[in-house]
Amino acid sequence: MAGGRRIVPVEGVGTGASGRACLYVMPCAYEDHAKLGIATDPLARMQAFSSRYYAFFDLERGWLADAGSVREARAWETRLKRDLRAHAAPPPLTVPARAAGRTEWFRGADVALQAARAVLEAEGFTVHPLRDWVSARLRVQRDQLDAGEQAAVDRFGPVDEWPPAHTGPPWETLRDALDAYVALDLPLQGAVSPVLQAWHARNSLSPR
Repeated sequence: MAGGRRIVPVEGVGTGASGRACLYVMPCAYEDHAKLGIATDPLARMQAFSSRYYAFFDLERGWLADAGSVREARAWETRLKRDLRAHAAPPPLTVPARAAGRTEWFRGADVALQAARAVLEAEGFTVHPLRDWVSARLRVQRDQLDAGEQAAVDRFGPVDEWPPAHTGPPWETLRDALDAYVALDLPLQGAVSPVLQAWHARNSLSPR
């Protein structure tokens, strides 16, 4: 599609032809929308759409396909976007404009997207259920939470003096980041201090 696409550099998205990348399909949890795109860091991409990406997207239905290069992933994306043209839709109103990707949202396309997944699997490509992939990433990041907590204490003071999360950034951001572990059934015990666990328990929006 010559001249039909402008590549916008966004965090988590590769714009070069080399390097590994993924094709991702991220259905919304509470409406019939799905985001299709490519990324070198799909987790950063999800976080760009919502700090509570684990609630905004339906991780059970979403998936990622590993490509050998950004060029290969982009070819998959271009083909799928062409096939799904009739399903093109504006992004949900809650998606920040800075997240870009406004031409990569589709409505009523779940059957076609799952069929595309089956084709990639049949061709021998590795396809990850989105929940499993996110859980694996968070397990790795969990090992770094204690260092993150110490950095926050150095900047903001003792945890037991922190205000409630509803007072705004950075507290909302911290709550949402910790809620991801609850949503993915990953314990915070042993990863952060008891006092931070208590702060999170008072502020969490994730059901336990």
